[in-house]
Amino acid sequence: MTIESLLPFIKEIDRLKKIERQALIHNGGRRENSAEHSWHLAMTVLVLEKTSPEKIDIAKAVKMALLHDIVEIDAGDTMVYGDLSNKKDSEAAALERIMGLLPETIANEFKSLWNEFEEGVSPEAKFVSAIDRFMPIFSNYLNEGYSWKNHKVTVDKVVAKCQPPISEGLPKLWKVTERMLEESVAAGHLAR
Repeated sequence: MTIESLLPFIKEIDRLKKIERQALIHNGGRRENSAEHSWHLAMTVLVLEKTSPEKIDIAKAVKMALLHDIVEIDAGDTMVYGDLSNKKDSEAAALERIMGLLPETIANEFKSLWNEFEEGVSPEAKFVSAIDRFMPIFSNYLNEGYSWKNHKVTVDKVVAKCQPPISEGLPKLWKVTERMLEESVAAGHLAR
């Protein structure tokens, strides 16, 4: 393996910066991109490590955070409240193509981590998934429900999609989330 053999992958992942998400950056200036989200998620995983209810391998958790949305290069961002019917197939194809740019040993490690995150069974996957589901809620809380309003999302939808992974992976975070949701409903930023 040479450095030159890794450059095509490094070049390709730069495309994640062009994938716009529904959430605004926290100051509300523009929509965030998937690369920014992945970095922000990884940093939040580091910051919240000591709050995990289970012992986690922090290096593994950070890798999951950085890899979890890499498939959006091909598959695009799919809002958790939207149509998810083609998500699994399009993301699987994207994972194979993008990881095909890497030597087999690295590709296998990255695919294994990505799949582990998707399965959501390991302590690291549960922890990262909890934070991943929280981040858009926090963004909407700070931006007066920007994407909730644009997509007519109700508090019941947020709870249905986000409560299970957040409360399972980081129960203390769900308590914070509930307060944010209540405040958002009371302020008219999230529909009942």
